[in-house]
Amino acid sequence: MYFLNQCCLRRPGTLFTMLICLLLFTKSGAQSGSDLRLNVEDLYSTHSNHFAGASASYNRYWGNKWALGVGVEYSGTAYHDDNGWNLYHLNFIPVYVSAYFNIGTYRQWTPYAHLQEGISFAWYDKEFPDHPGTRHRIREKGGYGYGGAGTRYAVSPGSGFFLEAGMKAFHLSFNNLDVNPHGFTSKLGYVYRLQ
Repeated sequence: MYFLNQCCLRRPGTLFTMLICLLLFTKSGAQSGSDLRLNVEDLYSTHSNHFAGASASYNRYWGNKWALGVGVEYSGTAYHDDNGWNLYHLNFIPVYVSAYFNIGTYRQWTPYAHLQEGISFAWYDKEFPDHPGTRHRIREKGGYGYGGAGTRYAVSPGSGFFLEAGMKAFHLSFNNLDVNPHGFTSKLGYVYRLQ
C-alpha cells in the first residue's frame, strides 16, 4: 500500500503503466485462456453498516494455478458514521489489479485465494458534529485492498458460479482520521471463460 500511496497517487500514469505491463507479461507467458467475472458483493463495515456493490474483472490465466487481471467496482451506502462525522451518500469506485491462486480442482469445485490492490475514488457528503445540517461535498482517493478465499463451481467447461469471503478496505492511508470503510466482505458471482 505504501507503494500505491507514494507512487501511483502522485503520478497517475504509473498505475496505467503497471497495468499494461502486467497484461503484456501475462500475454507472453504460459497461459491457458482468460475469463470475465461479474459479481455482487456486500461489505459489512466495522461501524455496523452495509456497503452494497458490484464489480467486473478481466483475468488471464498464467499456467494452471495463477490468474492475473484488472477490474473495477462500485460500492456505496446512504449513511456511514466514521471518526465522529456523519457521512451521507458514500460512493466508492476502486480500480484494481487482482491475483488468484487456484488451490486445486475437486470434481466441479475449484477453491482459490484472491488478492486485490488498487486505487479507490470516493465522493460523499460530510456533516461535522458541531454544525448539524451543514454538509460539505468531499472527493478524495486512496489505496484499496482486499484479501479473501473462495470457491468456483463449474456448470460447464466455459462457465460457472463463485462464492467468496474476505476482508476489504476502501481508503487505505497513513492518516488515522481519514474516512476508510473496512470490514468483512462476501461476494457472489458468475465467471465466463473467454478462451
